[in-house]
Amino acid sequence: MLVYHLPGTFQTREPDLDLLWEAGATGLEERAGAIRVYFSERVLLPPAVADGEWHEEPDQDWQAEFRRTLRPVRAGRVTIVAPWQREEVEAGQLPLVIEPGMAFGTGHHVTTRLAVEALDDLGLETRGPGAAGARVLDVGTGSGVLALAAARLGARFAYGVDIDPLTVPIARENAEVNGLLPSQVRFEEGTLGLSPLTFPEEGVDAYDVVVANLYAELHDLLAAEYAEHLAPGGVAVLTGILADKLGLVRAALAREGFAELRETVEGDWALLTARRRG
Repeated sequence: MLVYHLPGTFQTREPDLDLLWEAGATGLEERAGAIRVYFSERVLLPPAVADGEWHEEPDQDWQAEFRRTLRPVRAGRVTIVAPWQREEVEAGQLPLVIEPGMAFGTGHHVTTRLAVEALDDLGLETRGPGAAGARVLDVGTGSGVLALAAARLGARFAYGVDIDPLTVPIARENAEVNGLLPSQVRFEEGTLGLSPLTFPEEGVDAYDVVVANLYAELHDLLAAEYAEHLAPGGVAVLTGILADKLGLVRAALAREGFAELRETVEGDWALLTARRRG
């Protein structure tokens, strides 16, 4: 069996994951701070992912091993599970079924869990006009896990946008698997600056919550867009931030007039929440 060992994690190498699939990878696994990439034969890889090493390993059913070692993720009131783990959701928890696959976001990375916990803490079911439920924008939605979690947690409407055309159909499939309707959650391809402000009702022109699991430099670039897409008093939930780059994101949010910055740090990763002044 051919395994390509690539330094980094799914989070730090997210832009490179599509390159690996396009090169013919049959599976990806994150283990011990590195990415194991499975191939049926040795291939010429693009320069962006050429910093790894090829290894010949004994044949094994890596998919069976992946299923065996994958565990449910409990994040606040939500438990994120693969389809074969439905029966493992504890009573009283909200199940969120995500098919592990090509789209980034199975819920197992610490940043995803932190984001879902932060959404739960916001009380989405009582936010928004008339306390009828929050309207949530998920930027860089990937598999749709954060938008879907928001819908599970009582958001009136969640809208996920991603520039990767491969992710949107997967996010839509995950919505169907979880029984969530287009009136509850919607996914589109595009960038934040170009995406329409899409809502199921007329006369709405901003979101109550923006959530984004991206890296610090992108948060810096998009901070003004976050503010533009949020209603006054709305909350930004930003993660995917390496702890040593918190200062960059704090400064970007302050620059765009956000207040009440709060941070959560777990290991190397951090999450920031902030309120748009209104």
